[in-house]
Amino acid sequence: MGLEMLPATRRLISTSSSRLFVNKFFKNVVDAAPKEHIVRELVKPIGMKDPPTSQTVYSKGNSFREMFDRDKTEKRSQELGVEFTKSGMYELHAFQKHGGKMFISPRSYWRADRAFYFPHLKGTSLSGATRDLEEILRGKTSIVRLFTNKVGDDLSKQYFQNGELDLDYLGEDYRKLSASDTQIVEVSLLENVVKSIIAKLSTYKLRSLIPPSRHANYLLCDRDQLPFTVRESLEINNIYTGYVIVVDPNLKIRWMACGPASQEEFKLLWKCVRGISKEFTKPSQGSETS
Repeated sequence: MGLEMLPATRRLISTSSSRLFVNKFFKNVVDAAPKEHIVRELVKPIGMKDPPTSQTVYSKGNSFREMFDRDKTEKRSQELGVEFTKSGMYELHAFQKHGGKMFISPRSYWRADRAFYFPHLKGTSLSGATRDLEEILRGKTSIVRLFTNKVGDDLSKQYFQNGELDLDYLGEDYRKLSASDTQIVEVSLLENVVKSIIAKLSTYKLRSLIPPSRHANYLLCDRDQLPFTVRESLEINNIYTGYVIVVDPNLKIRWMACGPASQEEFKLLWKCVRGISKEFTKPSQGSETS
């Protein structure tokens, strides 16, 4: 008899858990009604607590067992409430209002002992190889250019190309960086399956537009490798803008920027890159900010 009741018991438990989860979800949707986006300076370091590996997979929700954990269910329903309310229209409105400047860059780079890790991503390079991003980043100071569409692509380029200073690190000045163990890594995050297929079919055209010297470090990565909550914690959730992230040879995020680059921000980025590079070319004398 106990065996005969087992399926019914499972259905009862499942139904009760589902109702509880749905009720909490809708309550949290109401509680998480989107507030106007406020542009703030990044003060605390951003990143993942654990170093990335080729086996890293970021959770997109609760496991079956966690659905019976009240605290984890509550936390997950709150996360879904925030995700549900921050739709594409919300992100577009925030982008248009602030011109893509979703946060203000820190005034200097974060100390290595307080910094967190860049997340794991796997992608296909323009050279045709499937690569783990951390393997490209490890051992060099890297400036990661992260974008999802043409607008973000163009905005992020402003941190590498400056007419007033006659510098083009994506063009004729690209090779100057290799002498200092510094590299540019470009990541095109593909928003969904359809866009992923189109982008991969257009790879040949993309190769013809980008100098061969950049192909190995130019990756096409599926955006859903980083769930909403991970992107939100990294401040990279808005698909309409572009991001620039400085990662040290130990895979730690040391500085970030987004949106258009002023003359001061262009100079600050490269000042931070030089400072971080020096930490790994001579005995450390301390970095500039906490």
